Order: sequence, then structure tokens, then C-alpha cells
Amino acid sequence: MVSIVLRTGVIVSAGVIVVGLILLAFNGLAGMTGGIATAMNFPHTFGAVLSGVVKLDPVSVITLGLLLMIITPVTRVAVSIIAFAMERDWRYVGITTVVLIVLLVSFALGKAGS
Repeated sequence: MVSIVLRTGVIVSAGVIVVGLILLAFNGLAGMTGGIATAMNFPHTFGAVLSGVVKLDPVSVITLGLLLMIITPVTRVAVSIIAFAMERDWRYVGITTVVLIVLLVSFALGKAGS
């Protein structure tokens, strides 16, 4: 189960990033002055990412791929809790639950700090 989650997460996120890069290539970078970072509008919220993906904004699609890449190991930890519970290995269920809580709290604190 865990390896399927990891493989699927990496393949899907890489695919989304490639789609974003293809969109970026078709939209072209011609006419951009001041460098790529000043010419592009980077989404800063999940809502902005989804809104940009609906509009096929290349930067939003790439950002979605990166977010999927970040979520993949967190999903692996959650799946590990289920796998350990199915095996009735309660010690590892507890340890892995603590790891998941630490990950989620770190995301929340990181968001609060920005």
C-alpha cells in the first residue's frame, strides 16, 4: 500500500509539473522583461492555485504539481497508520500518528508564519 501511494504520488505530481511546463512552452516567454520571476504571477493560496489551474495558467499548474509532491509523503504516513492498524501493531500506530500530527502542525505553523 505504502509503495503504491509513493509511486502514484510521484508519477502524478511529475505529470502535472510536465503539463505545466508544456503550457509554459506553448504560452511562450517572449515579451517578458525583467526576468521570469517578475513577469509571472505566482499563486500564494490554495484557492489561487485552483483558480489558476482552471484557467490553465502554467505557473499554477506547476505549483499544483509541487503541492502534490509535498503531500505525497504526508499521505504515505497516513496510509502507514492504516496499514499498522490492519496488522494490529498499536505501538507503530501510535508512533506514526504522532509523526502525522507533527507534520500537520508544522504545516499549520508554517502557514501562520507567512
